[in-house]
Amino acid sequence: MIYLSVANLVGWIMSVEIERRERALFWNSRQLREAKQALEEMARQAAEADVAKTRVLAGVSHDLRQPLSSLSLYAQLLRGRNNLLQAAGLGTTVERINACVGVLSSNLDRLSELGGLLDCSAPLAVERVDLRGVLERVESVYSAEAVRRGVRLVVRVPAPGELAITNENRLWDVLSNLVGNALKFTSPDRRAWVLVKVRHAGERLAILVCDNGIGIAAADQRCVFDEYFQVANRARNAEHGHGLGLAIVRETLSRLPGHSIRLASRPERGACFTVELPAAIGHVRRIVVSLSGRMAEDVGAALPDVGGYRQRETAGSTGEAAPRCESPAAAAYEVDPTGSGPLGAVRGEAADSAAALAGAYILIIEDDASMRDALGRVLEQWGVLVEAAANGEDAFDIVASAERSFDAIVSDFRLPGEWDGIALIGELRRREGQCTPAILLSGEFRVEGLRRDAPEGVHVMSKPPDPDRLRDLLAAFAHSARVAGQMAS
Repeated sequence: MIYLSVANLVGWIMSVEIERRERALFWNSRQLREAKQALEEMARQAAEADVAKTRVLAGVSHDLRQPLSSLSLYAQLLRGRNNLLQAAGLGTTVERINACVGVLSSNLDRLSELGGLLDCSAPLAVERVDLRGVLERVESVYSAEAVRRGVRLVVRVPAPGELAITNENRLWDVLSNLVGNALKFTSPDRRAWVLVKVRHAGERLAILVCDNGIGIAAADQRCVFDEYFQVANRARNAEHGHGLGLAIVRETLSRLPGHSIRLASRPERGACFTVELPAAIGHVRRIVVSLSGRMAEDVGAALPDVGGYRQRETAGSTGEAAPRCESPAAAAYEVDPTGSGPLGAVRGEAADSAAALAGAYILIIEDDASMRDALGRVLEQWGVLVEAAANGEDAFDIVASAERSFDAIVSDFRLPGEWDGIALIGELRRREGQCTPAILLSGEFRVEGLRRDAPEGVHVMSKPPDPDRLRDLLAAFAHSARVAGQMAS
């Protein structure tokens, strides 16, 4: 009897414990399910916020680049009247305006990267870059800031032809951050100076940014390249930045092949950052050649596919055959600056481009009125005959009434109506019956993607466009069209 009672008691206790555990398991599983649903909702909201952020940043980038592009081109118009500017003492002012426009454009690129709009892991494209131009830009942009802060800024600009294998815009970002920091963190105990110079380091080049400022302690030198770390800004004074500058330097140099940075510093003695980068072997300069007249006849054999209009048949938007470029008409050559090479007599300067552009017939499609006006004025200053349209329908009307074919098309990518720039260029080519070379201007954050997707013979340039590169490309297009016409006749 006692045994049965004990067995029943044990059985009852076990059943109660099992029921308790089952209830706990049920509630735990329910809470887990609710937590999972909450996490899924949070992930959905985060994804929507990320998409919204990307959309906002993309819109801001595009809308800010439009007036920047107009400003850059209006500055180019002023540069074209240099004889009047120099007489009025405004030549340097216009050059500095142009340099500041370039800085703002570069800052928009960095905004896109920080916002996750661009691929920050892929290596950056590099080319031969003349360091003289980069250091001249440093001097132009930061000289006024140095005067305002009472700092003696010394930029030892190298002679022309000091070439490095780098990315010019990203190298500028690096130097901009280093020089900006050197100007900010000065010592109040002595007259401040900042020195920027280039020196040879074996088969490499080194750019030094040195100062006699507050310096950096050895314990802090391992942290200065970390995000949000600042040596002398414990109060988080916004005037001294947010601690991202050197982190951007580190990230940028890690994506540039063969680039590195070293730091030497002592507290209250100053700091010296040394950026090492590969030197270009042979010291040749890369120029875009634009030829005309007798010079074209002398070197015509060296031009690859000088006509640039070999055609292949592909399906157009209406199913008809559309002309396509086999290769772009713009040709780039590496020229021995001593003039001893086969094309040593050719100069890739404004005079050659002006000769090639005289009388060229170019169609502009741009919906922004100020940008359309500025671009048209600059091209007219270069001797170009310009037709301008605000949208695809206007462009079709112009092509239909034009007395001759266009030498080149310059189109914005984002246009009102059903046509974007790429589709519009393809349709204009079909209607003209030839592969008209084209330049696609874009204020989008996905310029690299547009470059990959662009049809043959379409060059993609981000806004604001570099006026010199724009002029040289158009000159090469116009020259190729002229030579092709001569061969056809």
